[in-house]
Amino acid sequence: MSGFAESFAERLAGQVDARMVRLLASREWRLNHLYHITNKEGKLQRFQMNIEQRELYNRLHYRNEILKARQLGISTFVAILILDCCLFRSHFSAGIVDKTLEEAKKKLDKVYLAYNLLDYLPPEATEQDRALAAIGKELKEAVPLLKNSALEARWNNGSELAVGVTMRGRTLQLLHVSELAYVANHNPIRAKEVLTGALQAVSKECIVIKESTHEGGRSGINYEMVVRAMANTGKPKLSPLDYRFFFFSWHDNPGYELDAEYWQQKPDPQHKELLHERRKLEEYFEELEKCGIHLTDRKKAWYQTQYRALGFAVRQEFPSTPDEAFDVLAERAIYANQILRLKAAGRWAADFEPDPVAPYYVSWDIGLSDYMCLWLIQAVPGGRFQILDHYSANNQQLQHYIGKVRAWEAQFMCKPHHLLPHDASNRHPGGGSFEQVLQQAGFLTTVVPRTPDIWRGIQSVRMLMPYCLFHERCGAELEVDGHKYPGGLQCLENYQTAPDGNNGTLRTQPLHDRYSHSCDAFRIFAEAWDGGFIGRDDYMQTPQEMQPTRAVGCEWLG
Repeated sequence: MSGFAESFAERLAGQVDARMVRLLASREWRLNHLYHITNKEGKLQRFQMNIEQRELYNRLHYRNEILKARQLGISTFVAILILDCCLFRSHFSAGIVDKTLEEAKKKLDKVYLAYNLLDYLPPEATEQDRALAAIGKELKEAVPLLKNSALEARWNNGSELAVGVTMRGRTLQLLHVSELAYVANHNPIRAKEVLTGALQAVSKECIVIKESTHEGGRSGINYEMVVRAMANTGKPKLSPLDYRFFFFSWHDNPGYELDAEYWQQKPDPQHKELLHERRKLEEYFEELEKCGIHLTDRKKAWYQTQYRALGFAVRQEFPSTPDEAFDVLAERAIYANQILRLKAAGRWAADFEPDPVAPYYVSWDIGLSDYMCLWLIQAVPGGRFQILDHYSANNQQLQHYIGKVRAWEAQFMCKPHHLLPHDASNRHPGGGSFEQVLQQAGFLTTVVPRTPDIWRGIQSVRMLMPYCLFHERCGAELEVDGHKYPGGLQCLENYQTAPDGNNGTLRTQPLHDRYSHSCDAFRIFAEAWDGGFIGRDDYMQTPQEMQPTRAVGCEWLG
């Protein structure tokens, strides 16, 4: 028993049953008996840990990364845990960082509510209720609240809790970071501030609880942190600075279910939209079965209602697996609609053989002191395009990329035509223009004229994508000289419009980041196609008319 808990027990001697006084030494008992919250219906109830909260409590590490579905009560649990630490430990310092200041204040309000109701006596109180209220009354007198502002709470034992959107400059024993995925997606600069400021305010043997419903796809600070934590799964021992990964899905929560008859009712054959929805859900549940996730009809009924309300975004709000949460494209993703259709048709990250006679192209984005990106593409008879490979690196000499092309030539036994951006005519640091250096290497080149409006080029990509089949190797992460670069598929998925500026200023330009360079290289190919630099059949097939190719496990579906 801690020093305070022991002295507090002595203070209660003779007032409360001795057994209950002894139980005060257990934090788990205190969390499940002393504090009140408001439930989802807005009613007061005594806090008791649910399945997810209990797992987190039992497996709590120094650093904790939680990927979760909505409304599982993790923030409520952390608020109660912080309050208990502040009351039963002197000079305990905690912080809460949230996506907005208003959300941070709401979490502090949960702490104030639980503290103020320590001595609450419900109507029709039991003997235990009266004993717990007596303990709460004494606890409030022993540890009075000295400051209760909207942003900070302080008790007379020196413990304190501060909330905000950053936490730089403080020293904390427990930090709760909530919804960093939202911040990383909408305000990357502030997300970096949380990473370099708030998270560095916690010493290695203190606690970080970072929880978020993921958004933003496979990009951003939150995604990178979650993936690193996932890599720690299964390690026999974690250091204090290694993050332990938790995934809390919707289907593990007993509250997420409805009467089975809502699922068991078959839709009217005349309602084609409902029949299509039913078919999609049945296929989805079959895929979960293959992953070992077996849903009852009650669970399926609940999920069906969320699917109707949220559409494809249900996978972000209520993921069944971690990968499912990541596969949802960012809200500002420029090619979201096209990529979703390709995924649904099995034409995104497929396994197939190149066409034996179709011509090859390499589409470039140039930047010797910046990213250099290349795509290897075949224009297949029938107006289709097979995207065979992707390469990207940074701070490499031009000969490095020429070497990569040579490797492609040997691998695919091809002699590709090279499509270059308008600035390929500029002088190269080694002498001559970029285009001339490639021609001296024996490459056949074409400089694609500059498109005045980048959105016209983006529209060309959107028009081209329905005719594309992307090989799975295009999604492979690249490593060059110890530096890692995202795969081409990840770049296309994470190509986004810039977030709103200060005071809500709207942006109309794509975000220039580590993903945009590969997208620029792919856009060069689309602009060349749109401009007539790539041969097209007189009678192009629509995506719906495409015949099966030599793909393994993949068909050209509309």
